[in-house]
Amino acid sequence: MPSRIPRLPDAHLAKARELISAHRRRQRCRYCYDRGYVGRNQDNMLVPCARCVDREAVMDAWRAYVRSTPELAELYGDYFEAPPESVAEPLAAAPSQTASTAAGEAPPADESAQKDAAPASP
Repeated sequence: MPSRIPRLPDAHLAKARELISAHRRRQRCRYCYDRGYVGRNQDNMLVPCARCVDREAVMDAWRAYVRSTPELAELYGDYFEAPPESVAEPLAAAPSQTASTAAGEAPPADESAQKDAAPASP
């Protein structure tokens, strides 16, 4: 079962509203009723409006706020760290497929399908 995200203390909701309102792209929105957020999720975090808020900028500002607040850094610090880059290489395709697809050709069809599709000529 995945780890559970801790519930956001109510004391930080005012700062979340302030960050969202600072990054609004337009002031009138029917989707969020001009608030900038749609509501709260089960973890007591505000859900920014996708139509009138720059969500990337809000997340960057929220990450900075979490890092600067000791209480939140303790609760959420590991959620906002960059994931370690994996050193494992992606799964390699079969060598016959790699050569033909690199040249722009279609991958070879299955031989049994070719035998069934084309009757043998006498």
